[in-house]
Amino acid sequence: MNNVTPMYANNTALTAIRDGGYGSADFDIGVTPLMYNLGEGAYVNYQSSKSVIYRTDTGAELGIHGHKYAPVAPKHLIDATRNIIERSDLSINNMQETIRTSHNGARVFVKTTLPEHTYTTSDGDSASLSLLSISSTDGTWPLMISAAAIQMACTNLQVFVGGEVAVYKAKHTQSLDIERGGRIITKSLGVFHNERDLWQKWHGTDCNMETAFRFFAEALKCGTATSGLLDGTNNQVHIESSIAEMPRRNLQLEYIWNIYKNVYSKRLGHNYWAVYNALTDWSTHASASRDTSQANIASIQNDRQQTVRQAVQSNYFMKAA
Repeated sequence: MNNVTPMYANNTALTAIRDGGYGSADFDIGVTPLMYNLGEGAYVNYQSSKSVIYRTDTGAELGIHGHKYAPVAPKHLIDATRNIIERSDLSINNMQETIRTSHNGARVFVKTTLPEHTYTTSDGDSASLSLLSISSTDGTWPLMISAAAIQMACTNLQVFVGGEVAVYKAKHTQSLDIERGGRIITKSLGVFHNERDLWQKWHGTDCNMETAFRFFAEALKCGTATSGLLDGTNNQVHIESSIAEMPRRNLQLEYIWNIYKNVYSKRLGHNYWAVYNALTDWSTHASASRDTSQANIASIQNDRQQTVRQAVQSNYFMKAA
């Protein structure tokens, strides 16, 4: 599974990308039996069915798995993503690639933006098709490539939520199917078109401040934030009093509410498009709650994107919007 090599090395559109290397993902991984130290240089297999995955450059442990687990080195995920995009029918002119790793390299996140596929949104901004590739060796993520979009003005990463989201997924126990991946990712163009129609619908659907706040609290599972809020309270002061009375401060909820109140509701109006943009702003730009987590912000952002997708796909949002 690790032996993924460029399929179309002579394609000029990807030459610059490949010449740029792998960034923080430029390291190899090794696999060794899981053992314990008996002292005086004696080691014994801890479990004969378990192996340790580690970085060969630093020796850092990246995960412990059974022998059937086939780890994918981060740079091999990047090669596979490039090959799959080449194998698709997408235009790759001027493509841009961002590579990030976290947890000592155990998790890798790759964002590929395809500016040749750009739509104008209903508020006059532009959004370009992007592909998100993730994989991990610590068991947190499968190998997955999905479609999304980047808004040009605010650089929010807009996760796709409407029905099929053009996802290629592979377990860490099977081979990568580049041909199949190319066919699936080609569907992202149709998905992008459908998402644009959905965004336009949201832009034209009113959403008062109380409903927006309740949705933010629901998305972050902060039920206590709305416990003292009366139905029909479309008053900013009452909403912020509810935030202040929470038994435990939630900085993420405060971020979403403030960015919605001060930026998106003013720029886009009180509608579901503004609500969605406040959420994607949070998942894209908000800092980690603790400074110690900032080094793993790529992982945190991916988790937030899944939170946004699940929240917007919920009946609470879709029925109202």
